[in-house]
Amino acid sequence: MANSFLEKQKRAIADNLIDTCGLQRAFHAAKQFGWHDIAADINDRIRHPDGPRDEEPVRH
Repeated sequence: MANSFLEKQKRAIADNLIDTCGLQRAFHAAKQFGWHDIAADINDRIRHPDGPRDEEPVRH
């Protein structure tokens, strides 16, 4: 259960970085902060932009 919560937090961080900076900058920022698992998630989104998503995108 705790692992699922942590994964949701990491996904939220990745989503926030992407929304704020765009994919490429979000990837580099995550790498600079040492968030390797978040950087890997963002890199997967760069390589497979039409891949399956668990959640609907947030609309502002």
